[in-house]
Amino acid sequence: MKTEVKRILRLQCTLIGLAVLVGILVGAGNVALPVSVLLGGLSVLLPGVIYAKIAYAKQHIPPAELLKAHFKAEAVKFVLTILVFAAILLVFKDLSIAGVFGGFFAATSGYWFGLLIK
Repeated sequence: MKTEVKRILRLQCTLIGLAVLVGILVGAGNVALPVSVLLGGLSVLLPGVIYAKIAYAKQHIPPAELLKAHFKAEAVKFVLTILVFAAILLVFKDLSIAGVFGGFFAATSGYWFGLLIK
């Protein structure tokens, strides 16, 4: 996996961790909030890891093949994100929807911050 991709995934993990800490503080003993934040973050992080593994499975390939790999990886990531999100909402009944979306946006912002920070 490329160094830049690892850096973005680490940043996403850090932001998820910070969001979970905020959830612990704001939740005031309510475990559902930080767990919801964590699950929301994982709904971005896990498909992102799979994307990286698919997109960068082969090194030094022609641009057309690299583009196909990224399209395939993006399609898999999109479907996995929907499936993970749906599974979270179906399996865990006592979640905070705001917490799930908070974790989701914290992890997603890691991607955008990762592009801005060099």
